[in-house]
Amino acid sequence: MILTALAAALAAHTSPMAAPSDMALYTVDVTPRAGEMADVRIRLVFTGEEDGETAIIMPNEWGGEPELWNNVSGLTLLTEGELTDGESDSLKLIRHEPGARIALEWRIVPDRPGHPAAESHDYYRPVITEDYVHMIGHTVFAYPQNLNDYRYGLWQSDNAESWALITDLQHEGEPTAEEFLTSIIVAGDFRVTEADVAGAPLRVAMRGDIGFSDEEFFEGVEEVLRANQRYWGTQGEPFLVTALPLTNQPGHSSLGGTNLADSFAFFATSNGEAMTLLRILQHEHVHTWNPVRLGGFNDGVEAQIADYWFSEGFTDFLTQRAGVLGGVWDAATAIQNWNDSLLEDSFSPVRGSPNSGIVGGFWSSAQYQRLAYHRGMVFAGLLDHMIREHSEGAQDLDDVMFALRETVADGAPARRLATVTRDVTGLDISDLIERHIMQGEQIALPAGTFGACGVVEQFERPRFVYGMEGVRNEAGEFVLVAVDPDGPAGQAGFEPGMTFEGRIGGTYGDASVDSVFRVRLEDGTVTDMSYRPTDGTIERGQHIIPAEGDLQTNGCATLIAGRPLN
Repeated sequence: MILTALAAALAAHTSPMAAPSDMALYTVDVTPRAGEMADVRIRLVFTGEEDGETAIIMPNEWGGEPELWNNVSGLTLLTEGELTDGESDSLKLIRHEPGARIALEWRIVPDRPGHPAAESHDYYRPVITEDYVHMIGHTVFAYPQNLNDYRYGLWQSDNAESWALITDLQHEGEPTAEEFLTSIIVAGDFRVTEADVAGAPLRVAMRGDIGFSDEEFFEGVEEVLRANQRYWGTQGEPFLVTALPLTNQPGHSSLGGTNLADSFAFFATSNGEAMTLLRILQHEHVHTWNPVRLGGFNDGVEAQIADYWFSEGFTDFLTQRAGVLGGVWDAATAIQNWNDSLLEDSFSPVRGSPNSGIVGGFWSSAQYQRLAYHRGMVFAGLLDHMIREHSEGAQDLDDVMFALRETVADGAPARRLATVTRDVTGLDISDLIERHIMQGEQIALPAGTFGACGVVEQFERPRFVYGMEGVRNEAGEFVLVAVDPDGPAGQAGFEPGMTFEGRIGGTYGDASVDSVFRVRLEDGTVTDMSYRPTDGTIERGQHIIPAEGDLQTNGCATLIAGRPLN
C-alpha cells in the first residue's frame, strides 16, 4: 500500500533503495501477533554525508515525555559501515563510504506497555497492543541530523499480514520534515469516518469507548473545523483526528490531546462532558494557526514555555471567539467559560509569579502550567477591550492577529506582539506586557470589558484552604495522608488514614460555605464531617455578572465573536 504521492511517483514494487538520492524514505510495517503486542518495524533509507560520517538523532523528548529512545529496540545498520553510540543516548553515529546509500531498521517496543491510563499522563508515548497501535512521529522516527537536507516519503511494506496504516501523511505532495515528525500513525481496530469539509477530506479514526458516539464526535470535530476556518477566512484542508480511550480509576475523568501539523491526537475516558470535549477540540484546532502560521516558536524548550502566555493564552481567547462566531456554542456559554478562566486566574496559588516562574515550574507544577493559559487569556481580553476603546469600535484584537499572520516571516508572534499592535492600532502595549506578563502583576479588567455581555465585578472572598492532602490507593479511593493540625481541617477533626467516600456539600474553591464530606474511619465507621475550608484571610478576584436578557441577540455575541462594537 503506497501512502504518498511521492511514493506513488516511484514505480510500483520499486525498492526504497532506488529512491532519489535526496530522499529519506521510511518504510513502516505493523504486523499483528496473536496474544502479544503487534510487531512494529521501521526502516529508513537515505544518502549519507559526503565526509563519510552521518549523525542520527533518536527519539528523545517530546510533549513532556522523556527518554523516548527507550522505545527503540534492535537498531541495526543494514548497509556497509559502522554504527556506534554518540555522546548521548539520543545520538548515534554511522561511518560509511562518502555519499553512500544507508539503510537502518529498528523495532518500536513500548517501555510502558499496555493501554494508556488517565492517571499516568504518558499517552503521548507509543502505544502498541495486540489490537492496535498509536504513534506520534516525534516518538518513533529516528532521522539524519541534517534533516532539512532531505525530501521525505513514507512507504508501507508489502507484507500481506501487515495492518493497513491510517496517517495524516496520506495526502497529495511530499511531507516536510516537520510534518513527518508531527504526524500520527495508527493501525488495527480503528473505526474510520470520512467526509468532505469545505472542499477537503476530514477523517476521524476512533477505537473503543470515549464516552461519545462516532457520529457525535465526528459532528463536533466538523463544527470546530468550520468555525476556525470561518474565523481565519480559509478554505478546508485535509485533517485527521484519532481518538483513543483511556483507562481510569473510579470517579476519575480525563479529556485531552495535542494538535499537530494537520492532525489531532485525542485521548479520553468514557465519562467526559460534551462541552469540555468541544472546548478542547476548538482550542487544539486553533493551534493550527497559533502560533505556527503566525510565526511559530522561538528555538529551545524554555523559550517556547516563556511564550506560552501567547501560544496558549491567546489560543484560549480565540477559542471563545471562534466558538461563538461559528455557532459551536452560544454567548452565554462563552461568558461562563470566561468566568471559569477569570476565577482560575484570580485565585491561582501561584498568581503573581513572574513569567520566569512559569518557565522554571512548568514541568513540575500543574498550577504553573495553567498560569500561562489563564494569564494570557485575560491579557488578550484586556488588549481586545483597549483596542476597541482606542479605535472607537473600528478595530479589535482580530486586526492584530491577522497582521501577525501577514508578517509570519518576521518570527515568533509573542515577541512581535507589541510592535505589530503599535503598527496596526497606534497603541503601545510594551509596558503592559512587561508588567502583567513578565512581572506577573494581576490584571484587573475594566468593568465594561465585555460590553453588552455584562459587567466585570471585582470582589472579595475568604481564601480557600483545604488544610489536608490525600492520595488515591490501588482501589482508586482517596485517602488522607497529611493534615495540618493548626489548619481548618485539623481543627475540624480530620486525621490521616480517613478515606473519602464523596463530597455531599460545598464546592471546591468556595470557602464561603461549608464543605461536607462522607468519610470512612480506619475502624470502618462511616460518618459525615463538615468544616469551613479557609484560613480566615481575604483574597480578591473578578468575574462577569451576566446582563439580563438574551446574550445571543443583545450585542454580546457580536462582541465575543470579534465584530466591531459599532
